[in-house]
Amino acid sequence: MEVAWIIVFWTAVAALLYAQVGYALLLRLVSAVLREADRPPENSTDLPSVTLIIPAHNEETVLEAKLENALSIDYPAEKCEILVASDGSSDRTVEIARSFEKRGVHVAAFRERRGKTAVVNDAIRQATGEVVCVCDANVMFRPEALKRLVARLDDPRVGAVSGDVRLASEESDFAEGESAYYRLERTVQRAESKVGSMMGVDGGMYVLRRELFQPLPADTIVDDFVISMRVIRQGKWVVFEPTAIATENGTATARQEFQRRVRLSAGAMQVLLRRQWPPLARPVECWQFVSHKLLRWAGPVWLVLLLVSSAVLWNAGVIYRAALLAQVLLYGLAAVGSLSLRFRETRIGGIPFYFVMSHVAMAVGLVKGLLNLQRVTWNRTERTTACNKPTSSASS
Repeated sequence: MEVAWIIVFWTAVAALLYAQVGYALLLRLVSAVLREADRPPENSTDLPSVTLIIPAHNEETVLEAKLENALSIDYPAEKCEILVASDGSSDRTVEIARSFEKRGVHVAAFRERRGKTAVVNDAIRQATGEVVCVCDANVMFRPEALKRLVARLDDPRVGAVSGDVRLASEESDFAEGESAYYRLERTVQRAESKVGSMMGVDGGMYVLRRELFQPLPADTIVDDFVISMRVIRQGKWVVFEPTAIATENGTATARQEFQRRVRLSAGAMQVLLRRQWPPLARPVECWQFVSHKLLRWAGPVWLVLLLVSSAVLWNAGVIYRAALLAQVLLYGLAAVGSLSLRFRETRIGGIPFYFVMSHVAMAVGLVKGLLNLQRVTWNRTERTTACNKPTSSASS
């Protein structure tokens, strides 16, 4: 019996270390060998037409700033269609959008609230651009961002491109943990797109060849990830463009971030149940999916197995006792961080808090996804407009 628990312990350790750190290190090594280093995309004189789609539900607090930002993008106006798709908004969202119609903004006002996926389906059907750019209403582009995204599509092997959406986390109550997480995430995404494809675009800002879009089931929870997988299944790459920068304000409170992560994890379970992953014909992307997504989604399982096995093996050696004490310390720091905002704002409190909070949310979300309890519509966090400047968060 002890041997079985030893196997469980080391399997959990290996899975956690590989998913959290090892995969990123291995990616950097492989990317240095297989593909050339990052370089800014060349400016193309033959730009394709683009439809900028802004799905919006009750976005009156940020929509005016968003549309001013969209109209100031450095892209030929005659080739850039801006479409606001209102998902049953009950505030001034439609009124604000229509006040921009004389400046060329198009408005699709859907009366019934159906969720982002249904709105994106309908909006892309209405789009006239060769390329569609889907972006959130609180994401503010740098002037050159759209050109940088579209330029990567000059490579016919590329089907979708995601930009660097930087979170302004100064106003959140968990900034330290979030910042560390997103620095690692951007490192992984950049390396992934050199080796194969990044595993899911950032839903806040990405471009897609319109002919590659396939309408999604209306109950799809993580539309941006499923769209990415469908691009890969059609034989194209999904890549990250680090010079295409935008800014958005992050989630303000830990409670709101917990709810957001529950929703994303429910969507992850939906992806697994519907087998929406890269095909076996794309072995590199399959490896990336298992390493970046599947093993991380299983994180709560690894943590429980590690805790139980190290407790059972307390008398089997000093390494197991040290492992159990380290876990007790981790969860203790996270607990203090949940009770003390000041401690949470430090690195020693913020990182354990964010790590544990994320995994608890993940566990809840996976269960909700398994039982089909997550609604496709959800109450998003309160919006504020981020200044379009470099930040110290997501990928700074």
